[in-house]
Amino acid sequence: MALFGKKSSASSKSAAIPSAFTIQIDPSKFNLATKPAGPVHEQLETMKQRLTKLSSMVENNLMNAVRASTKKNKDLAVSIFATDEQYIQKLKFEVEYMTLAYLNFQSLDEAANKAVADARFILGQLETLGQYALNIANKTEYIQLANIEILHKDEYDLKPMGDDTAEMIKKAVEAYVSGNSKHATETLDMMKKIEGIYQKAVAKLKAEVNDSNITNYTGILSVVEHVYASAEISCVIAKRFC
Repeated sequence: MALFGKKSSASSKSAAIPSAFTIQIDPSKFNLATKPAGPVHEQLETMKQRLTKLSSMVENNLMNAVRASTKKNKDLAVSIFATDEQYIQKLKFEVEYMTLAYLNFQSLDEAANKAVADARFILGQLETLGQYALNIANKTEYIQLANIEILHKDEYDLKPMGDDTAEMIKKAVEAYVSGNSKHATETLDMMKKIEGIYQKAVAKLKAEVNDSNITNYTGILSVVEHVYASAEISCVIAKRFC
């Protein structure tokens, strides 16, 4: 039996490769080399710009995932997966190649090496955050909140929790890119509000759960936990640059 769908005609014994495993990108266009083509600071600036763009897309996907799941917006949920496949995966691929090559195949000084190592660290956190956004979007069809027609409010304050978490991610990455620790401190300060929303939401779910709604409430709790975990990751990034 073929692992990925039906086998082709007798002339081919291998299964077709799913599109999910073929990133449409050409690494040769990254112009990697064992020595920077120009000043090192320009190379690092380009790397930081690509990382910032990746972060922005992950932030937006996270916000949209919360909106999609809490308002049962299936079209928005689908767009989240499309954005991940068409843009986020490609940017991750590019930043990974850049940071690996610069860190291992170029003789950079200590400061430049630290900048690249920090970028690789952030990349790893953004990869997790990107997956969390997909996990949240996956709940769209399976959870039901009250008054979904009210776009900017829900009974668990997931909308502001998601928006604030996205802002925290943005600030944490800005702390690295700009070298301004103020953004990192602001991220950590915002966690206090997230903590309050989280505790209140969990308490409400536990107080109201029963056998008839436990499946729905478990899905809602999954969204709450994913957003909270995303906020914690932003703090992990921020603490590196305080």
